[in-house]
Amino acid sequence: MKIVKVQAFPVEFPLDEPALDATGVWSTWNTVIVKITAEDGTFGYGEIGPIHGGGIPIFKAMVDHKLKGMIMGESVFDRARLYEKMVGKGTSSYALGQKGAIITAIAGIDIALYDVVGKILKTPVYNLLGGKVFDKIPAYASGFFGKNGRPLTPEECGEEAKGYADQGFKGVKMKVGFGEKQDLLNLEAVRKALGPDLGIMVDANQSFSYHSIMKISRELAAFDLTFIEEPLPINDLDSMAELTTAIEVPVAAGENYYTRYEFREVLRKRAVNILQPDIIHAGGVTETARVAAMAETMNIPLAPHIHATVGVSPAIHLLTAVTNTLAAEYITSGGSYQLRKEMCGDTFLAEDGWIRATDEPGLGIHINEDVFEKYYPKGM
Repeated sequence: MKIVKVQAFPVEFPLDEPALDATGVWSTWNTVIVKITAEDGTFGYGEIGPIHGGGIPIFKAMVDHKLKGMIMGESVFDRARLYEKMVGKGTSSYALGQKGAIITAIAGIDIALYDVVGKILKTPVYNLLGGKVFDKIPAYASGFFGKNGRPLTPEECGEEAKGYADQGFKGVKMKVGFGEKQDLLNLEAVRKALGPDLGIMVDANQSFSYHSIMKISRELAAFDLTFIEEPLPINDLDSMAELTTAIEVPVAAGENYYTRYEFREVLRKRAVNILQPDIIHAGGVTETARVAAMAETMNIPLAPHIHATVGVSPAIHLLTAVTNTLAAEYITSGGSYQLRKEMCGDTFLAEDGWIRATDEPGLGIHINEDVFEKYYPKGM
């Protein structure tokens, strides 16, 4: 079954108010949706995103002017071979490198191919990965993105946390990296709101130095954190590895690593206690399944970074089919949740703190393509 059409739809979704984490402020949530059509008319969707800082035309161009020509006329079933072809095996993408942005673009195509194949075979994507291991996945609420470009106050953090607990979530992930005093006050408010039994995860977005995280490590441990995400610059694997044994709080990372080769080094150095591949950044379903298998051999649990629209679906299918699943991230704000609701409807929504892969063929999503015109980026 040959590929006859490859399309890339850029989307720029305006936020009601600017969002913020330790990396900065953003007022739009940007992505590129990939659509691949087979010769029998079956089509599937993938995603390239999130994209901050005006990079939408670059990713669309990667698909339109580089990757599209490499897969047109090829079989939709040859996903592993096409992945290797796009990353640089044989007739290759070497000019664009083998990590970073090009891998994200390749992932969008790879995800769409899984959707197409599942639909052709009339089976959900998790069956293409070995079938169900889990019927449902525990989800933690991930938000706390600030208001109007400023960090949340302790009172606002406590209120948001209580709202998630009332919805049945078993844990929350909050942002830190706004200064020692504010971080600890916000954590205190969240722990008070949740009580002792619900989990708290914190995302530092690489904002600490080794010295600064060690300085407050005991205070952090006192809140009984499930993990701290990206506490240090993620390419300093030696310091990350030291940190995993130096503090009581488990260390997590993965959203900014690309392909199994980068993850191999992370795992070899034992630089994390919990692995968080982003299925879009890591290289799509094909490559992230390999990463999950590598982690499983080292008894490293998987809690992927999931900040996406279409990309939520393949991540949940993967977590359904692997043995080392820990939890699924469930973004509640920052743009992706709102856009996903408008574009994908009520699929892959958490219920009482759990999320399930649908039993529909492919990814099990239905896209409202009117969104592509409604949120077409200005100036393109």
